[in-house]
Amino acid sequence: MRIAIVGTELCAVDGGGGGLEQVLRRWAAALAERHEVIVVSHRLCGHAPTAGTAVVDPFVTVMLEHTTELGTVLRRLAPDVVSLHNRPQWAAQVPAASTTAVTFHNYSQAWKLDEAPHGQAWATARLVAFSAVSKALAGAAADRLGLSPGTVAVTPPSIDPVYLDGRRWDPGPVVLAPNRLLRKKGVLELLDVARQERFGGLTFAFADLISPWARPTLEHEALRAAVSEVRNAELFEPAKAPVALAERYRRCAVVVCPVNEEEGLGLVALEAQACGVPLVTTDLGGLREATFPPNVCVPAGDAGGLADAIALATAGLSTAGLSTGPPPAAPVVGDLMRDRAGARRLVATNYSPEASARVFERWLQAAVAKHASV
Repeated sequence: MRIAIVGTELCAVDGGGGGLEQVLRRWAAALAERHEVIVVSHRLCGHAPTAGTAVVDPFVTVMLEHTTELGTVLRRLAPDVVSLHNRPQWAAQVPAASTTAVTFHNYSQAWKLDEAPHGQAWATARLVAFSAVSKALAGAAADRLGLSPGTVAVTPPSIDPVYLDGRRWDPGPVVLAPNRLLRKKGVLELLDVARQERFGGLTFAFADLISPWARPTLEHEALRAAVSEVRNAELFEPAKAPVALAERYRRCAVVVCPVNEEEGLGLVALEAQACGVPLVTTDLGGLREATFPPNVCVPAGDAGGLADAIALATAGLSTAGLSTGPPPAAPVVGDLMRDRAGARRLVATNYSPEASARVFERWLQAAVAKHASV
């Protein structure tokens, strides 16, 4: 089967791309073992993909200067199936002989639709298969597209295998927020927690991550200033490789995803649990599906619940100056690791590159078979 996997116009599908782009690359690499795979990537700022990736990638990458070229490129490639991501409107550029498969990684505000898609020609005049990275997002996508419930399949994403290597958790007094530096990621809410006296011995570390923007926006600058004003908060340089971020996970006390807008799923949550690290999330979108016991998913807007969950996760630390309440009965790292072994297994079983790619592959094959029968 010839598969064309098309990235969005926001990031090149290379080693420097964001979470969506890395999911696409892992799918492409796994599928390339059994199929002919072409990744269609936008060329940003006139540059080629990140140096070195073309040498090791088991798939071919074709570059676009602009989305208007997509139809011409796809007609030339003549794939059996075109895999689109977060851009259902691009189905209009897919050749009629090819199956169109659209996967959603985020809620509809990220799809760049100019108008409500109900009744649009690309959705009604041809067969389009839809999937999403979580059950919550699949339901929301079906509703947004005017489709019947269950029409949108679930194709779980994968995390980098470096997070699944089984290395030991070695916590320090750090509350880690590795998501992008945006208000919707709950930066201000977490700073409010950091200001509480009981967390005076903890460092709240925020990734200074502004991707896919090349330069900081006014929002980024305001959040940088807000972090600098809190005594026990700091920014850290984003990791340039997954292995560096995995090491940072393993040396923190808890990872937090206190988002205040719906998440498609949440790769950070999966990565943290794969490393055996305590996790606190907010119950928005697909994050609940990505948060496994005994980790905590608090109601959105529950500031007290967020603070208490962080206090519970860090209560076993023996650090000078840390006072988050009485320690649990057996506050030893070994017990905490055993408690989270089930979460690690669930992530490995469902979100490893191999497991994720198998689900994605079966969905594409079913879409092609259905298209051929029409």
